[in-house]
Amino acid sequence: MGMARGLSETISMVIMMGVVIALGLIFYLIVGINFSKASADVSASQVETLFDNVATDLDSALSSPMPSNVLSYPVFMTNYGTYNVVSSFCNLTINGTTVYSSGGVIFGVSPSYGSMPSGYINVLLGNRSLIAVNESSNLFNVVFYGTSTISGVTYGEFIALYPRVTVFTMGGGQYELLVPVLVGRFRSSLSNLLVFNVTYPISVNYNYNSPGTYVINYTCGVRNEILTGGVVLSGKIEILPVYIYVYYG
Repeated sequence: MGMARGLSETISMVIMMGVVIALGLIFYLIVGINFSKASADVSASQVETLFDNVATDLDSALSSPMPSNVLSYPVFMTNYGTYNVVSSFCNLTINGTTVYSSGGVIFGVSPSYGSMPSGYINVLLGNRSLIAVNESSNLFNVVFYGTSTISGVTYGEFIALYPRVTVFTMGGGQYELLVPVLVGRFRSSLSNLLVFNVTYPISVNYNYNSPGTYVINYTCGVRNEILTGGVVLSGKIEILPVYIYVYYG
């Protein structure tokens, strides 16, 4: 009788210990997941500040009389997100024909560490309207997006830096389009740096001597995370593309 009770108490103790250990492991996993998500949020906040600074500096570089410049930034290295330059993130079309495509600099977080709904868009810097007409405004957007798959990689959320288009009315039915174009260049030796080489704008006549009606559309984003802008111009158009080479590792 005493032996049976002792065996029963031992079994109960083993069961209780098993439950405590299981609860401890669950608690450990929850703490680890929450810590990873919190760390990913901190990383995204740091990148947001970095991209804001880059956008402001690029604005200044393109607004100067001689816009060619080289800008270099140390990046926040983290295990909770990755940097990339996505080609054709933005597309400029005139009367339905693609004229220029620009890349977008992104920082993406794994779905394990952060996830916003697909289609979520929050403009952190800039404007939802991607074409500015005769106004002093940000030439670059910094935008927070929800979950999406880009170039075969699925992100739970990502932050993107990309250019807007500016239209200037020159008088006499003539217009100039300032079109910044980001071009990615991967360099493994630059794993801790983002380098932006701003080149001098090139004057490109787009039917400059042929007055007409031109439907200008500009879209940025991927899948259903898309922002767009449009304007109709009647007259002559000259395009000023500014190529900005982005070196990253």
